[in-house]
Order: sequence, then structure tokens, then C-alpha cells
Amino acid sequence: MEAATTCQCGKKHTGHICMLKSQGLTQEIAHLSDKPTVACFTCGAEANSPENVCTPVPLE
Repeated sequence: MEAATTCQCGKKHTGHICMLKSQGLTQEIAHLSDKPTVACFTCGAEANSPENVCTPVPLE
């Protein structure tokens, strides 16, 4: 599993959005995708940071 990183909010989030979704962590997902700049090429999840998805591609 990926190591936890400290978010700008000060909380630690572990894993990509798909992992958080499988764990039912909807509040964390909402926090990490409120201003999306990238999408996951594999599953389509949108995120604020490329570190939060498996295969990031920029949103246009």
C-alpha cells in the first residue's frame, strides 16, 4: 500500500481515489476532488492532484 502523505489540510490520506472508494471513505474522496485538475485514464476518477489517481491525465 502507498505511504500516507500529508495533505494541505494537515490530514494523512492513504491510497488513490479508487482505493478510498473501495473502503467507503466518501468524505476523503470529496476533499481530494473538490477542485479537480486531473482524471484517471483507467477509471475516470477526477482528482485535485495527480498523486491521488492511478494513471493521471490532465483535464482540459
